[in-house]
Amino acid sequence: MNIKQLHSFLILCDELHYGRAASRLFITQPSLSQQIKQLESSLKTILFKRKGRGIKLTKAGIILQRHANKIMLDLKNAENELLPYQDQQRDTISIGVSGSYLVLPAFRNFMAHHPEISLNVKEFSTEQTIKKLTDSAVDIGIVYRTALPAQLSSTMLFEDEIIAAIPLSHPLATRERLHLKDLNDQPIIVLNDSLLLRGIITTEFNNRKVVPNVICELDNHYSCLEYAEAQIGIAFITRSLTHLSTPKNVRLVSLGIPAFFIPVMLVHSNDLSLDNATSACSSRSKIFTL
Repeated sequence: MNIKQLHSFLILCDELHYGRAASRLFITQPSLSQQIKQLESSLKTILFKRKGRGIKLTKAGIILQRHANKIMLDLKNAENELLPYQDQQRDTISIGVSGSYLVLPAFRNFMAHHPEISLNVKEFSTEQTIKKLTDSAVDIGIVYRTALPAQLSSTMLFEDEIIAAIPLSHPLATRERLHLKDLNDQPIIVLNDSLLLRGIITTEFNNRKVVPNVICELDNHYSCLEYAEAQIGIAFITRSLTHLSTPKNVRLVSLGIPAFFIPVMLVHSNDLSLDNATSACSSRSKIFTL
């Protein structure tokens, strides 16, 4: 049994007439008849039987028709899914990242070492990146450390830190040292509460019984920093964000909280077959160290 035979079989199912089916297939009627006989022989069953001047499906034929339709649909879906990879000359790694700032400074080094590899970077939350990995929608993920499903493995790349970006116009900007309790009732700019780092910050506030005045909840650290630079409030950002450019009109302060030092992990599926591209990225993970 092969795809050609199944295609001919399905056309004959539509027409229930050898002459019309052969015409649609641009083959002779004897050639179509031979294909169906070969299919019946391989399956050891009869698929059609005579009905007056035409034919009709047997019970076995009806069963095969159902499965053959599914096979042809799956084949078409596979062809459509593979279209983006046609004529692709370079290996490609699909990477899900929890903030492009985590990897942007290192990409130039990686591309210099591996010009044969193309990086396809997609930005998601940590939770979304983990979901994409389990669904095989991305090859690897670069995320802040979090609990992983059993089917994923991780390697630490570097340690990041949650820090405070304090507007220079704010009284606390002159302080040599800063504690979280100093931020009680202060205007605070943070990520929205669906994101991992926001949860860490909120936990530390609660543990220390600090009640901040959250005036902005934003979707990314870039926006948080921009609000602080505009002297609107104190923003919580990550130190890795400041590697891209020097923040303006703010003072960057470490709060010295152990929970604010967060490992950044390279994550991939346990059963991932490491091709040249992904293997190069995983085995040379130090290239991503900031």
